[in-house]
Amino acid sequence: MLYKFADFYIEMSPLYDYTLGMAKYFICNEDISEDKIIHIGKNITEEFCKQVKVKESHLSLGEIEHMYLAAEFFQKILDYDSIMIHASALKYNGMCYLFSAPSKTGKSTHTKLWKKVYGNDVTIINDDKPIVRLIDDKLYAYGTPFAGGTYGFIDDRAELSSIVFVKRGLKNSIRKITAKEAIPQLFNETVRKVGKELMFKVLDMLERVINYADFYEITCNMDEEAAVLAHDTIVKDINKNCNIE
Repeated sequence: MLYKFADFYIEMSPLYDYTLGMAKYFICNEDISEDKIIHIGKNITEEFCKQVKVKESHLSLGEIEHMYLAAEFFQKILDYDSIMIHASALKYNGMCYLFSAPSKTGKSTHTKLWKKVYGNDVTIINDDKPIVRLIDDKLYAYGTPFAGGTYGFIDDRAELSSIVFVKRGLKNSIRKITAKEAIPQLFNETVRKVGKELMFKVLDMLERVINYADFYEITCNMDEEAAVLAHDTIVKDINKNCNIE
């Protein structure tokens, strides 16, 4: 079956409803030449998933397939100036902001606060694993069916403005951080279990992200004022840089 997401044409044939249910929103009926298609999942068979389940008994076969399909996709797109960043990506007034943190820190909760405060002006593009692509000297964040097993995604993209690293705290504060501060945090939230050749591509793409995006660190609680603080800081900085009054 041919799919299209993150402006890639993907050929895959999921075995289980877990991925089929999410991927159906990206089915592509275009007539595409073979050289433009990325194939994933050829070696992810039912037998393979069963073998993995012996060690990962807490996962369903569908979850295992989804996990390995995602990992293969994330590795293959490194050849195309693209990378996965573990984050919740929201679109606001045409621009995208990534809120990144280790699992269960509260990044998705924070973006939901934006949705609560700013309503229809906010769209969640991907709530767990957006794809970032460098196209014509601009970074774009995309939704894909790989979103941590949730339906927190849409088939959309937006130009990436900022990446915000989320930390929990009792009081809300935010600050802009340097590339030196951002690099280790960014590296921790992307693909790392790759060989030497691919690791060079990971590092090269992260360097590009560092050069094109702004970075912030927010310490926040789960109150709406955390979203307001983040909004008023990073959106104001964008408007200032664009000379928008």
